[in-house]
Formats: sequence, C-alpha cells, structure tokens
Amino acid sequence: MTLMKAFNAYPTQHLTIDDLIVNRKVAQRLPPAVAFRYHALPIAKDNDHITVAMANPCDMIAREAIAVSLGMQPYVVQGNQAMIDQQLAEIWPDKAHQPILNILIYHQDSPIADEIKDYARYLGNLLNGQLSYFQLGDNDNETAGFSELVDEANCNQDLVIFGEPDQSLVKRILSGPAGIKAAERLSTSVLVARQPRWPLKKILLVTRGYETDNTAVDWLVRLAQPSHAITIVLALVPPSPAMYQRAATYMPHGLVDWLATDTPLGHQVRQIAHQLTNWEVDGRLHFRQGSPSQQIQRELAEEDYDLIVIAADPNDWWLRRLLGEVVNPLLHKADRPVLIAKPTIS
Repeated sequence: MTLMKAFNAYPTQHLTIDDLIVNRKVAQRLPPAVAFRYHALPIAKDNDHITVAMANPCDMIAREAIAVSLGMQPYVVQGNQAMIDQQLAEIWPDKAHQPILNILIYHQDSPIADEIKDYARYLGNLLNGQLSYFQLGDNDNETAGFSELVDEANCNQDLVIFGEPDQSLVKRILSGPAGIKAAERLSTSVLVARQPRWPLKKILLVTRGYETDNTAVDWLVRLAQPSHAITIVLALVPPSPAMYQRAATYMPHGLVDWLATDTPLGHQVRQIAHQLTNWEVDGRLHFRQGSPSQQIQRELAEEDYDLIVIAADPNDWWLRRLLGEVVNPLLHKADRPVLIAKPTIS
C-alpha cells in the first residue's frame, strides 16, 4: 500500500479542537499505552464509528496502531497535544508517568523478517515500548552474533523478541531449538516469536506458585489489559512424590490441599485473581492432570492460544532437578509464541 493510498484509507477532518469534551467510557476504548504513545484520545462514538482526536493526524503508523487497537478505522480530527495529554493523565493518572519499556527485536535476514517486525510493532504499541533492532545477516557468524545479542540485551533492555533463525532438522535435534538457547543465556525476559499470532485474543499464563511467577503476571497484565485478550491461568499442580505414593492415605495431595490458603500455589492463585479483577482482565482458572509438562500439553491441545506466558525455570541446576523443568520441554514442542519472564521488568 502506498503512502497516498494509506492516507486515503483513513479519513481526516481538518478541524482543530481546542476544548475537548471527553466521554470517559469512549476514551477508554483505546488502550492507554497506545493513547499516550501517539497523543490520541477517542472523544465520540456514533453507532459503529469512533472519532479520535490526534496531535498528529498525518502519522500513518499511529493511525494504523489506533485502528488495530479499536478494531475499526477511526474518524480523525486534530487536537492540541498538551490538551490531549492533560485529558489522558486525568483518565489514567497511574499511567501518565509509566516508564517506556525498551524492547530489542532479534531476527535474521530471512523471509519471515518482515513478519517478525510487524509482530514486534504490534506488541510495542500494546506495551508502550521503544523498539530497537538486532539483525543477523546471512554471512554473519551465528555464534559471535548471538554473543553480541546477549551483550546488547543485557544492557538496559526489558524484553527481547527473538525471531528464531532457520535451523536444519539435524541441528534442531542435536542442539535444540534456538529459542531454548536464548531463554537460557539472556538475563532479561525473552519472547520466542515462533509462528507469531496477532492481534492477541487469548493468552495462557502458566503458574507454579513460585515467587518468580509474579514477573510473568506483570507481563500478562501489560499485554492482556490493552489488547482485551481472554486470559486462562493454568495452575500447575505438582505430582505426588514417588516416596509418598504408598502413604497416600496419610498424606493427601489432592487439588483442594494444593489450593489451601496456606500453600504457595493457593495463595498465588487468589492473588492473581485479585490482580486480574483490578485490571478488568477477563480471566479463568484451569487445572489439568499429569506431570507439569503433560498438564501444559493437554491445555494447548484443547485451547487455541495466541501467546503463552511463563516464568523462567530456576537458574540453579539442583533446583531444576528438584522442582522439575517446564520451560525447555515447552519450547521443544510449542508451535506458538512463548514469553519467558525474568525479574528484570521496570
């Protein structure tokens, strides 16, 4: 689409509005991250049409982001930037000074590079993120390039969107998916952008009752609240330890026991439910049977998710052995994007 065609696709009323009369319910149709980023404010709704005041109506990227967020093409009028920002700060006072996230996009020069970049721009709009790019050329040394990526990512980045490079079947079998390497070596949260899907309509949050799961919940809220995605919380119930199986009569391990008030998992499930309610996120709770990895695979087999959010496995080898690994088995089998959360978010 040429710039002229794109411009004509979005009608603009060349009218400057000095005094904005704001309907808060209408204004809140646009996610705050998008509204603040592009100085845009929905001011009226008439049937299936929404009028949006923008500081810069000629910004085609902004208009595309607003159209995607609203689910329709807006009718745009010009507004004073200072006045729009003032109104936005009154509607979302807790968002007015929210720090902008630094998001690094990694991709190879490949046929899917444009898809990865489009996906990253969509997520950047939801997260109010500042995007930067790290591209690996066909002739670049992959090992050296990955080391540079690690150095760059660990320098003031909140999230890495990792477009997996092409791998031969043999290499994938021997060394595993490249996303596993990224999840293990990057100290910041990483989203393995495997078969990107957008807009986000349904997100799976996997929780295990760990303190590190709180970071995963933070990322979930940041993505689900502006996208209005349905959230399913899969609480992984640990399997009964083999040493206790014969003593099951004396040591119960049922679902009710794991969700009791004094257990980490039960406490966390209630805390997550409270957070989702506060942020008006549509959330539901699911449970499965089997090992933790089996619980995830059964959930994915029955539901169609656009994104999976999960906290990273513990760094210590002995803790991973004791508690069980979940992230690596998931990255071996998942056919959709997976966000591995680490406690570095701003």
